[in-house]
Amino acid sequence: MKAKISLAKSPTHKEGVTKTLDGVREQLETKLSEIDELTIKINFVKVEPELATTPFEAVKHFIEYIRPFYKKEIIIAEQASFGSTSNGFKKYGFTELAESDPEIRLLNLGKDKGLKKEIKYNGGSLNLSISKTMVETPFLVSITRPKTHNTVVVTLGVKNVLVGAIQGAFVQRKKIHQDMAIHEIMTTIAEFSYPDFVLLDGTEGMEGNGPTKGSPKKAGWSIASFDALAADTLAANLMGFKLDDIGYFNMLKDKGFGKTYPVDEIEITGETPQNLISPFKPHDTFEEQKNWKQ
Repeated sequence: MKAKISLAKSPTHKEGVTKTLDGVREQLETKLSEIDELTIKINFVKVEPELATTPFEAVKHFIEYIRPFYKKEIIIAEQASFGSTSNGFKKYGFTELAESDPEIRLLNLGKDKGLKKEIKYNGGSLNLSISKTMVETPFLVSITRPKTHNTVVVTLGVKNVLVGAIQGAFVQRKKIHQDMAIHEIMTTIAEFSYPDFVLLDGTEGMEGNGPTKGSPKKAGWSIASFDALAADTLAANLMGFKLDDIGYFNMLKDKGFGKTYPVDEIEITGETPQNLISPFKPHDTFEEQKNWKQ
């Protein structure tokens, strides 16, 4: 089945999110008519600086967009790896947003019920607690900004879920950093929790020494897709990276989680990708990170 991606220019968060969602509106309306609960996974890898977090405006405008045809419960979920989750919710406007709509609920994933999972990989195994909500929610939306990363080249919609589903903040999440086995470990976690829909807000991303210490990058694009892997691989391409650079993308493809750009047949609506390529400065360890096959 051909993957479909909506790609739009994004001079502002509102314009980018709106135009991108316009490209998948019919499919989105159909899917949301079938569910009673929707979970939005945002990203607080570090509560400060703001550049390390999901843009509040992207979440706000996504909710505003779907509210005319989806009136039911929305859970905004996260557990910060560094810093206070509740402070992050309040600081960036999520607390006020939830207070304005009785059907919006904030969830600190660290306080959610956990499901114990054994994550096996070549060289060992890990016992991790995975958020029950992140496993069982009927529709999981990942909203984040594009960022470079210090271990796996880029962090986008898929990684936001695969790592964010692990409870215990940095103390537990650091366990997956088993050198290049991190790619295999994340691919295994995908069997338990994986995004049903991805919205990438590239109005302003992070380049350089991400995911917490990088610099602003005004990429100026927004991406939405029901194929999370297709969305992420297109985003990585726009960021100037090759598919072969990123291990977990290739492993997820091999496991059947989705299509990969530009090697698979993918229908892209909206803008032409070649017109929006804006290379991100990679992390200082980029050359070492590319050796994921070893």
